[in-house]
Amino acid sequence: MDFSLLYDIIYSLAARDGRVDTLFGKSAPLAHEAFVHSSPCDTFPELWFELPLLGDPWFDLHVLTHRDSLSPDMTFADETTGGYSTAFEWFSHQSDVRQLALSWDVGSRGATSPAIQLLMKRSNLAESSAFFEVVGRAEAIEGYETFVRRLPRGWFACYAGTFPNRSDAPVRVECIPGPSQQQAYARAAGMLRHDLRMVGMDEPGDTLVSQCQELARTPYQFELQFNVTDDGRADDTVSASVRFMPPTPSDREKSFDPQGATRALVQQIKSWGLADERLDVLRDVTFSKRASLGNESFLLYCFPAFIKIRWRDGNPIDAKAYLMAGAQ
Repeated sequence: MDFSLLYDIIYSLAARDGRVDTLFGKSAPLAHEAFVHSSPCDTFPELWFELPLLGDPWFDLHVLTHRDSLSPDMTFADETTGGYSTAFEWFSHQSDVRQLALSWDVGSRGATSPAIQLLMKRSNLAESSAFFEVVGRAEAIEGYETFVRRLPRGWFACYAGTFPNRSDAPVRVECIPGPSQQQAYARAAGMLRHDLRMVGMDEPGDTLVSQCQELARTPYQFELQFNVTDDGRADDTVSASVRFMPPTPSDREKSFDPQGATRALVQQIKSWGLADERLDVLRDVTFSKRASLGNESFLLYCFPAFIKIRWRDGNPIDAKAYLMAGAQ
């Protein structure tokens, strides 16, 4: 099924009421084309719109396919998998994987081929390592495995990705510290500093540590993302995010409210000089609407899912918001 019309409706609803100028910029035509090349099956994929919170508006598009929407007997074409048909075939046979994501730098870089990331639902080093082989990055396996084995106890490496268009960040790993670790980081800077050093950061820096602590103190899930070197260490660029995932679809409108539960976080990020008034506009993007395509009916939705802050050499460099959208 051609889902491009549903995609266009979702984007139009998200970007209406002047939000093209405030949030989305001029990425739409390339993003539509990217979506067309990222729909490998007859289940509508999950969408992430990645938006900067300062500077000129633009967005990058991430298209995620769930493992549960694929079957091992399916065949895949490069034209609908971003050129990664072999990776999708492999993915459809795995057991501990959750999603395969194609990430298109349509706004920030104008790339014509996507990065690819594997999202895990539980730890399985053999499967996540094999991912790098099937995407043509077998040389990255040793460094990736070294990095995962040095993770602090209680961390879950939920995401592994490779970025062929970015020479400065070829392998990326995202980790979720357990709830007890997050609480400990919120209380004790020394514990957070210790665990960052465990993954290879010689000196995280006071600013990075204190700002990560503020994120860990929120009621939201705290995650850390690293670029991994060939010898299995985190380099000097680190990201941290908080997720506003609602417990049920009906709670999407409550997941991000800059005048409510997220007010303190919004004010904090602005005080760090990482966001302008567009951070207040994010709640307006939330919607849940029914639409029909042929004989089928779909529930279209969009909501702010998480905010990510990035540091380099211990200093903050930018912040981004991610909108999650889809059709069920």
